[in-house]
Amino acid sequence: MASKKKKNDGEEIRDVDEIVELTDEDGNVFAFELLDIVDFEGKEYAILFPCDEPDSDEVLITEFADDPDDPENELYLPVEDEALMNRVFEFFRQIDAEYYDFK
Repeated sequence: MASKKKKNDGEEIRDVDEIVELTDEDGNVFAFELLDIVDFEGKEYAILFPCDEPDSDEVLITEFADDPDDPENELYLPVEDEALMNRVFEFFRQIDAEYYDFK
């Protein structure tokens, strides 16, 4: 998980300099910058930015979970509900507006 740091008001936030590598079903590995992990409607979601597309205006949103078989491993589960992805992204935009320049 991303390391944590404190904002001025003492609230805990995650550092955003972590790179996550995800492997697709064909064995292709893709690198993403972890922008944040947000708590939304009782679950945690990772907001990931593709490292190989620096001019992209899209992010990947995955459900973030601990691997029950390996406590040292983190799972990034696909979110297939587009309406849920949009709600998570809007929540991310609201809570991280001071850290990112949203167009």
